[in-house]
Amino acid sequence: MNTNELKAEIARNNETSAVLAKFLNMTGATFSNKLNNKSEFTLGEIQKIKEHYNLSPDRLTEIFFA
Repeated sequence: MNTNELKAEIARNNETSAVLAKFLNMTGATFSNKLNNKSEFTLGEIQKIKEHYNLSPDRLTEIFFA
């Protein structure tokens, strides 16, 4: 996962990590672990992020699968 690109996407949407964590129904600590590659986002979480930010398939790949 490209942490910097996800952080950039959060900022582009005028949100914070805390807002996205709440949207995903997870604690800030859990989100931080995922954001810092200590654990992985599930495919369901990635799908929710995709829909929340209306990410294109290419952008999704760039953030999560590059």
